[in-house]
Amino acid sequence: MDDLDRVSWAKLKHAYGRATDVPGQIRALASADEGERQKALSALYGNIFHQGTRFSATPHAVPFLARLAADPATPDREPILVLLASLALGYEEGHLPEGVGIARWREESAAVQSRSKEEADAHLQQWVDEAPNEAVRRDRAYARRTYDHKLERSLDAAMLASYDAVRQNLPISLLTDPDPHVRTCAAYLAGWFPEEAGTTGPALVGLVEADADPVPVATAMFALSLLPWPAGAPAGAIERGLGHADGLVRDAAALALVNLHGEDAPRPARDGVLRLLTATGTTSFPYAEGDLATLAARVAKRRLPGEAPARAEALIARLAAAEPRDAFPIAGDLLETVEDAPELRRAALTAIADLGDDAWSWINLKEILRAHGVPDDRDALREHLRDH
Repeated sequence: MDDLDRVSWAKLKHAYGRATDVPGQIRALASADEGERQKALSALYGNIFHQGTRFSATPHAVPFLARLAADPATPDREPILVLLASLALGYEEGHLPEGVGIARWREESAAVQSRSKEEADAHLQQWVDEAPNEAVRRDRAYARRTYDHKLERSLDAAMLASYDAVRQNLPISLLTDPDPHVRTCAAYLAGWFPEEAGTTGPALVGLVEADADPVPVATAMFALSLLPWPAGAPAGAIERGLGHADGLVRDAAALALVNLHGEDAPRPARDGVLRLLTATGTTSFPYAEGDLATLAARVAKRRLPGEAPARAEALIARLAAAEPRDAFPIAGDLLETVEDAPELRRAALTAIADLGDDAWSWINLKEILRAHGVPDDRDALREHLRDH
């Protein structure tokens, strides 16, 4: 960590200004005091990863975080690996279940960096004009009014630079670490970098075939499904997981095979994903915060389009039983599921209208409804249902 002080942190920015506090927070992650480590981790999530935004200081912190994660003497290496994934991705939801579309990301970033302010203004106005409904048009018009060209270019550059910094410092050796929790987090991290698949893919297959612990094996299986492969390349290692003694491994194998091969996946894998649509509770699986039902809904939507009725039925049941803070992402998945199935849409909207006051208090739910051209007021939605 000696060269931490060689970085010009005072010239770099994070969410709260100059990044002069970052080196101390990175050092604190190696402290023997658990409270100090937790405080430092929370601070880093707040300043170099603020609500998913990355800043000029973020990529400069990455090599030091990667060194700490790779050092067996560092306490609590797992949360550092998860932090690295966050710095690379933002939030994983935007990359599941397809994996990181890095070619498109680089193309879009190049466009952002090359556009003049006048070109950006024209591009935004076209975006507003193409809104699918009036509610979305209002939201887009607000984004256009508050647009800052210089800031957008700076934050866009920081996001891609942070991703590349993690890619260049991937601690692949941790896939064979003695600690199964570290192996799990390393496998989770490794799946987000398609440009490194030539290195990470064989290492993940090796973990699947050699590891005795079910959680890192399950994680590595799904990580493999996020990487580009020639047809059928990792299928053998994953297919054997369908007969594994551990249920999480069987579930991960089903999700991975369907994510890789869609309706060409083995029938047991497709049946496994459909069964997971109604799963309850959470697991130690790192994707989708361990919620296999949420992950199964997304995999099935992308890869099993013919199963829309089964997805909709499962999501409606989950929505009715969900905690208020969990309702809006389920509602989003549900509306996406029924967007091409008018016969299912009424049942979906009825389930959303029946949500309680706490669920309807979330602005996230209202934003999702507006994006789908649905009234964002419960009484208005009920009136819409009566009229249609």
